[in-house]
Amino acid sequence: MLELYHDWSSFCSIKVRLCLAEKNLAWQSRFVDLMKLDQLKPDYIVLNPNAVVPTLVHDGRAIWESSFINEYLDETFPDVPLVPKDPFAKARMRYWVKYEDDVLHP
Repeated sequence: MLELYHDWSSFCSIKVRLCLAEKNLAWQSRFVDLMKLDQLKPDYIVLNPNAVVPTLVHDGRAIWESSFINEYLDETFPDVPLVPKDPFAKARMRYWVKYEDDVLHP
């Protein structure tokens, strides 16, 4: 069972939802209303001590940070691979992920 704790307008949450859609994975939505500061509630902090979205819970284990979640999904569910096999293409993919994390997101 995949549970995604997310806000519909969060860019990082969108990134994970796109990965889930590309891989055709079923998931349960757990809405975290950032405008109501739901991410600061004690039960959410237990899942994600960084108090941000998204958080993926798979079989009772929590993973946070959207890029790491997407890597986890790609490795755990290898059908419809999203990471290129070619090392050069994989490096270029990682540049774009890093660019999104370090430049676009902030």
